Amino acid sequence: MVDDMSRKYIEANSETALNSIFNFADFVAETEFFADKVDVKLQEQYDRAWFEMELVNSLALAEWEQNGRPKEWGVVWKEKYKNDARETLCEFLAVVKKMS
Repeated sequence: MVDDMSRKYIEANSETALNSIFNFADFVAETEFFADKVDVKLQEQYDRAWFEMELVNSLALAEWEQNGRPKEWGVVWKEKYKNDARETLCEFLAVVKKMS
C-alpha cells in the first residue's frame, strides 16, 4: 500500500511534471516503482493510468530523438504532447488520491 509519504511525493512531483518533456519523463520513470506499493484493489487502475502516461512519454521521447535530441524542444512539447500528458497525469493522480 502506498503510504502518505509516497503519495505526497507523487503529488508534489506532479506539480512540475508538465514543465518539459524531461520533467514528464522523469516523473513517469519515478512513479513506475510505486506500483509495488499499491493496494491490490487499485493495482489495475494504477497500472492502466501509469501506462497511459508512459504511452505519451514514449511518443514524445521518440520524436525528440528522431529530431536529433535538441536542447530546445519546448514548442513541440507544448503544441503536440503537453495536453495529452496533462490528461493522463490527471487520470493518474485521481487513482493516487484513492490510495491511503
